[in-house]
Amino acid sequence: MTEPERDQGVASGDADEGTAVIEFIFASIVLLIPVIYLMLTLSQLQAASYATTSAAMSASRIAARDANPSETRAHAVAEMHFADFGLRDAPTSITYSCAGPCGQAGSLVTARVETKVSLPGFPLLFGSDRSPHITLRANHTDVVATGRQ
Repeated sequence: MTEPERDQGVASGDADEGTAVIEFIFASIVLLIPVIYLMLTLSQLQAASYATTSAAMSASRIAARDANPSETRAHAVAEMHFADFGLRDAPTSITYSCAGPCGQAGSLVTARVETKVSLPGFPLLFGSDRSPHITLRANHTDVVATGRQ
């Protein structure tokens, strides 16, 4: 190899110097930010799922042990469960159905809890009323306690 050919090889290697930092920053932006957003979204959905299931269990137990189940009490307990999981403003609806006479011992009471969880960041962009959301539902059935009056 002659001297001018060696000089050209060294010069072409100098042209790539410093691009690794730029490539790392670009790859971080393109790959890392969506992964972090996905993790935030999944953790919020998992927390809402746990809270919805806990609220359904509590609501059915309230209805099974109370002769007149109070929806305000069930909503207060549901708000407590959602607050425990960091979801204070999630809209929640609770409905009851009975298999057999509702107040009679041995009949089954089913509580259905439904909530809408907004995706992280979207309420800031679209407002809380129009932001995209995912609806979660949970059911729990409990037996009406014996000896109630």
